[in-house]
Amino acid sequence: QCSSIGELHHAIASNLMTKQHVHAELGEVVAGTKPGRTSSDEIIIFDSTGMALQDVIAASTIYKKAVDKGIGRTLDLAQ
Repeated sequence: QCSSIGELHHAIASNLMTKQHVHAELGEVVAGTKPGRTSSDEIIIFDSTGMALQDVIAASTIYKKAVDKGIGRTLDLAQ
């Protein structure tokens, strides 16, 4: 779904990447059939097309973990 209508579609349509560049889907990482990040220089892109509630829950979970670990930075979006 991400490669046909999600944000990934735009990168593929612009010839910036192909479907073969996608290492794994979230379900594969969670199920343990494919590894997630194996080093700190690898980048994870989460593209959740579908229910906005899933996006909110994922963002909230990531935010809380970052705050607990003292990582990340605060951005002033009011400017």
